[in-house]
Amino acid sequence: MSAVLGVSVGSSAVRMARPDVASRRGPGGVEAFQRQVIATVPHRAEETAAQSIGVLLAQGGETVGATGVAYATQRQADSMQQAMARQRLHNYQLIPASTAAIARLEATGEIYDYRTLVLYDLGSSGLTVSVVDRASGEVLATERSTEIAGDYFDWLISEHQAGAQGIVSPVGADEATAFNERCRFAKEQLSASEAIAVPSEAGLILLSRETFESMIVVPVEGSARFARGVIAASGRYPDAVVLLGGGAHIPLVQSILRTWLNLPTVVPAEPEMVTAQGAAMLATPVSVPEPQRILTDAPSPRRTRGASRRQLAIAGAAAAGLVVVAGIGLSMGRDGANTTQGEGRATAVTEDRETPSTTSAPPTTTTTPPPSTPSRAPAPPPTTESSSANPAPPVPGPPPRRYLNLPDPIQIEVPPGVELPPGMVR
Repeated sequence: MSAVLGVSVGSSAVRMARPDVASRRGPGGVEAFQRQVIATVPHRAEETAAQSIGVLLAQGGETVGATGVAYATQRQADSMQQAMARQRLHNYQLIPASTAAIARLEATGEIYDYRTLVLYDLGSSGLTVSVVDRASGEVLATERSTEIAGDYFDWLISEHQAGAQGIVSPVGADEATAFNERCRFAKEQLSASEAIAVPSEAGLILLSRETFESMIVVPVEGSARFARGVIAASGRYPDAVVLLGGGAHIPLVQSILRTWLNLPTVVPAEPEMVTAQGAAMLATPVSVPEPQRILTDAPSPRRTRGASRRQLAIAGAAAAGLVVVAGIGLSMGRDGANTTQGEGRATAVTEDRETPSTTSAPPTTTTTPPPSTPSRAPAPPPTTESSSANPAPPVPGPPPRRYLNLPDPIQIEVPPGVELPPGMVR
């Protein structure tokens, strides 16, 4: 069964969404999705996403017929293309994150009939604010800031625990990573609880929501001021603000934006999954062109007709260092001299490259002449009336080897010991 896959790439996690085959529709008839979250590290998010997609496609089972990957910036789109190429994945399409988010929000009906939307996307590495025209999908203005981020909130919690609770800072990269994970978990729990107690190897993390909000109120208000600037740059007064990303769960973020922007505030049920789900909804199969075929040394039957067959034969012989005479029988004697026969006479054809040297050794001080080296037989004397009557029979050579698919009577003889590429001789 064919399905689609939607992917959103964050600095700390890659989120993947697939339609739920079992239920297909959630409450209110809205299409339900299965979710999968893969943790990643900064600067390797795109590589992790491409590897995860490759593993999922290789697992078999339900066939993924189309993959949509949402991107936030052009730089991220370029990095994703390079990562997918390294994994040799081609059947996918890149979709702007704002386009994917609006597609999902329209399907759920959560944006009603609002025409101009502010997308406030607060993730682990930063905040992206975009003003989008819903009808055309045009992004009127967009800006990104790293002054406020989910990772910054986690750091504030760890610093507070070290000062207030006396927790010793973890030693070593692995211990620090584990402690940061516990601080992130504590932050997420405070979105639904008034106070939490989270155990960790460094100590017990004790924190109330009131204390947490006092730590983040200044950066959150700064983010609302930042959103005002993006709205002013768009030249359009929006109808509503939509909160996306994991930071949308924080109650203080919702209340401050509602107050500072004085706009209706939409918080989806799964704000961190909206982009991936929208990418899955917009994903369509991509036709990948077949790779160009490269001619090999063994030509196909369709390419060896008429003059083209002769051209291939001559080119192949030239590559092997041979002398080719088309249409004339070519034979080689054992003495290494090439002779062509025609019109009742023999003419010597000598190749210096193939023939051993016939020069004698340099003179010495002794009277003994230098030993002679084997040399090719002298060329036959010019043809006369007496010699042409009874010409000497040629010395038979080895049976000729023929190129494949060459038309008769063209034959190419190859001297013994000369190796030709596989598939060229029969």
